[in-house]
Amino acid sequence: MMWRMKVRFACIGFFINIFSLSAQMTEKDTIAGKVHQIEEVTVNASSNARKVSSTAPMQVLSRDQLRQQGVTDITDALRRFSGINVKDYGGAGGMKTVSVRSLGSQHTSVAYDGITITDCQSGQIDLSRFSLDNIKSLSLTVGDNDDIFLPARTVASAASLRLQTLLPELSEKDSRLKAEIKAGAFGMVNSFLRYDRRLSGKVSMSLSGDFMRADNLYPFTLVNGKYVSEERRDNNYIENYRGEWNMYVRPNVRSVLDGKVYYYDSFRELPGPVILYNNTSDEELSERNFFSQLHYQTYWENNLSLQINGKFNWAYSHYHDEGAEFPGGEMNNLYYQREYYGSAALLYTPLDAWAFSYAADYSFNNLSTNAASGVKPYRHTVLQTLTARYRTPHVTVTALMLGSLYMNGAKKGESAVNAHRFSPSFSFSWRPWEQKDIYVRASYKDIFRVATFTENYFDRWGSRDLKPEVARQYNIGGTYGYTSSVSWLASAHLSLDSYYNYVKNKIVAMPYNMFFWTMVNLGHVDILGVEANADAAFRLAAKHRLLSALSYTYQYAVDKTDASSAYYKDQIPYTPAHSGSCSLGWENPYVNVSFHATGVSKRYSSVQNIQANELEGYVEYGLSLYRSFRWKKADCLLRGDIQNLGNKQYSIVKNYPMPGRVYKLTFSISI
Repeated sequence: MMWRMKVRFACIGFFINIFSLSAQMTEKDTIAGKVHQIEEVTVNASSNARKVSSTAPMQVLSRDQLRQQGVTDITDALRRFSGINVKDYGGAGGMKTVSVRSLGSQHTSVAYDGITITDCQSGQIDLSRFSLDNIKSLSLTVGDNDDIFLPARTVASAASLRLQTLLPELSEKDSRLKAEIKAGAFGMVNSFLRYDRRLSGKVSMSLSGDFMRADNLYPFTLVNGKYVSEERRDNNYIENYRGEWNMYVRPNVRSVLDGKVYYYDSFRELPGPVILYNNTSDEELSERNFFSQLHYQTYWENNLSLQINGKFNWAYSHYHDEGAEFPGGEMNNLYYQREYYGSAALLYTPLDAWAFSYAADYSFNNLSTNAASGVKPYRHTVLQTLTARYRTPHVTVTALMLGSLYMNGAKKGESAVNAHRFSPSFSFSWRPWEQKDIYVRASYKDIFRVATFTENYFDRWGSRDLKPEVARQYNIGGTYGYTSSVSWLASAHLSLDSYYNYVKNKIVAMPYNMFFWTMVNLGHVDILGVEANADAAFRLAAKHRLLSALSYTYQYAVDKTDASSAYYKDQIPYTPAHSGSCSLGWENPYVNVSFHATGVSKRYSSVQNIQANELEGYVEYGLSLYRSFRWKKADCLLRGDIQNLGNKQYSIVKNYPMPGRVYKLTFSISI
């Protein structure tokens, strides 16, 4: 009964905000420019301005930059960001997750058109389920964004990855149709179709869908001591479908109403790790995901702005395996998860320099499964933020307090413990000279994450008593920006940040015996790092430009749990000391060219940094050629990509070899 009272009390502000929708709005616009909608519009100039002036580290790739740098998918885009570790299990459509600054994938939130995507089962978002064809921009923020008018859940993680989809392009006509087909190595075929339509002067819509399949039977070399054999990746077929419908309503110049319906259906064979003398696998995974979301935003003449978000999410996964060790010769594990989510936020801008925001979020998650444990857990989550920002041409200061309340229950069996916490954060930037885009910045964020349902209940032997994993982030850095309309150097941007992360009560799996594991909290992890990002555009001649981008990360992330342990001060798993990327593009009237490379130093697959657990470093090169042209009143694009140009064999996850040289050809037409 007590938790019900807490929910009601914590949501008072939420429901007050919802009912305030009925407030009367006048036609006079007196606070234009104080509502930060404009920050969601991603074009090259504003993206660079946001990166340079941001009080916390922020990286943005616009749609033009994605094309100019030869990016082939969302995972490839993330490798161009500094501070990111990508786990890739190989092949087109294979599972892909990210960790920012070695904090773990559960500490990174993923927002799709402003509303966070969740997975209460594992806490990890598989980014392979999103298509780059429908993406307008990607942005990564470590800490808190300068835009304070956000749902509470967006800032309830150590880092936030935001995917912004394309808006309808209907400036010259009432409808637009785009079709695209990709074909590549190892049986990859990917088709994409998008239809934009203006329904009235204030309403438009978009409908998109794509299909992808790949055999992924790529060759690799297996080394067994002095013996070397050529093998082929088996049981690696994938097939998936995506569909998305968006509605855009602009009731007046002060209001925005966006709706979205999304569906994803995937079947994939799981090849499993490459183990000597046993490379066969019969594992399969089927997944389905449906969600619908609604976003409403408006502002009034009294310097108040309102934002409301709502979402329903349903996800299904079916894991299948065959073997004599299973009753009846097969295993079929079914998982169903559901989420109901609502959010409301108020922004108050009494003066040009000051802005205040309050946001309240509520969500309900549950999970059911036919697994042997039979536990049916559920969780009520209440998040609230109170934020203040002071901004002048020289100084920006932002302070935020996040209140989190997690209430756990189970329809069957024992539930996990509840958790609550206040998490402060602070960020600051200083511009010493008004005529120069040079900024010095510093930020601090205290954040925590609660255990996922898998960690609490299912992972071999989950623990109900896990404490939240706490992360404290410190960052100091500087940025520089330059633009010119006459110089041969059209633009240049540079950022350099150093950081320290302290992680306490890290959740890890420990062996109970040969057959069972249990989830426990262990001491702490120290993470020290340096990140550098640079990009520049050069004017070579009329209609000729040279575009360059560079990123570098150094990380020292070590386990300091137990000084007597054999792996005390060893680098934590899958964290390279050095990683980076670079790209060089030449835009011209004939065929645009992009050369790019990504690489990491050696890593370890376990907490013990011994040779048996070592993964070699690698550098992967790629080449892209593309040309846009008009054909019979249609806009066309022809593009060719070669990934892993040097046919380098490497693994991102141990015993999961990545493909060698991969070819891809793309043709798109828009009418």
